[in-house]
Amino acid sequence: MNRFKLIAGAIAVSGLSLAFAPKPVATNSVGSNDKIELPDNIKAIVEAKCMGCHKPDARNEKAREKLQWVKVPEMNLEEQEDFVAEMFEVIEEGEMPPERTVERRPEMKLTAEENAAFIAWLEKEEKRLKGE
Repeated sequence: MNRFKLIAGAIAVSGLSLAFAPKPVATNSVGSNDKIELPDNIKAIVEAKCMGCHKPDARNEKAREKLQWVKVPEMNLEEQEDFVAEMFEVIEEGEMPPERTVERRPEMKLTAEENAAFIAWLEKEEKRLKGE
């Protein structure tokens, strides 16, 4: 009989400890690496062909307000998702740099290699954001 009470007591205590154990909290986190990182090849493209218009002290107010590359690493997850989706569209559609910029400065047009590098990077970021 004592053995039965001992076992029943142990089961009750373990059941109570499980009932009051802290539950995992759902977060909007994608893991330990939750910031967008620009690899060296992407940084080089951005510095050469994007930063002129998309930096805090750019003369082009519209471009400056739309995106500042220096702020990309500090974006929250929702902003990162929006950024990646918009960048896919902009790169795939050839919208950046704008046509008039390329007319004035043809060297600013993204090469096929640069375009492919951007797409590969965006695909990697998209997978990271999805937790894949």
